[in-house]
Amino acid sequence: MRIFTKTCVGVLFLMPLLGPTHLHAASLFGDHTCTSWVTLSEADQKAWANAFIAPLSLTFKGLRKSNVDKYNDNPNASLQATESINAYCKANPDKTAAHGAAAYLNTLINE
Repeated sequence: MRIFTKTCVGVLFLMPLLGPTHLHAASLFGDHTCTSWVTLSEADQKAWANAFIAPLSLTFKGLRKSNVDKYNDNPNASLQATESINAYCKANPDKTAAHGAAAYLNTLINE
């Protein structure tokens, strides 16, 4: 067990030396480019927005120790989110839907 622990710790210390590591949470749900996002059906956009934003909003609620979850408590949130992501992607075609979702959530939680 000690060898395993030492190996894991060693790998964690060596990772930064091996080069940049990019973690993309959006990849769990499909990291749509803005170009591909606009081709999705409304149902697919809604499903993606909920899968991406709902857990982040819930996490933020927990971190703030709040009783209010501005995304999950709003029955129209996915419509507002997809409209916001669509507008973001129209203005930023070189970005991803995840960027648009992050911008929307940032605005929502800081209102």
